[in-house]
Amino acid sequence: MKNRIEHSGQVESVSEDKVRVRILQASACSACEAKALCHSSESKEKIIECRTNGQAYAVGEQVMVYGSMAMGRNAVILAFVVPLVVIVVWLFCAVGIFHINELLAIGIMVVLLAIYYLTLHLMNGVLSKQFEFWIDKKIV
Repeated sequence: MKNRIEHSGQVESVSEDKVRVRILQASACSACEAKALCHSSESKEKIIECRTNGQAYAVGEQVMVYGSMAMGRNAVILAFVVPLVVIVVWLFCAVGIFHINELLAIGIMVVLLAIYYLTLHLMNGVLSKQFEFWIDKKIV
């Protein structure tokens, strides 16, 4: 089993110590031979910022972008698991313990989730150090 996630991409811009790479994130069925007929396959272009580690890159160059599997798991936990736990715990406490009206409890839950995601957004600088991608020149 691989310990990393990898995507091929194209260098979009180069700065002093960072490179912005455009990758095409495809769904699992994008490799299917019948994808043109079923219309369920989807893909999105993403821009990933990577450190250069002293290597020189040129705009338009084909590269491989790497990330660790642990980084992917941590991202899923922060984006989906923690909010789900917040929802379940809050609704259980609000309705079962505090005897709050369900509609009011859902309204407060939405505010709690907004605060959580706002906190994640404000911690972008800290989180970007934990979620770093690296690149390598693609061997043709």
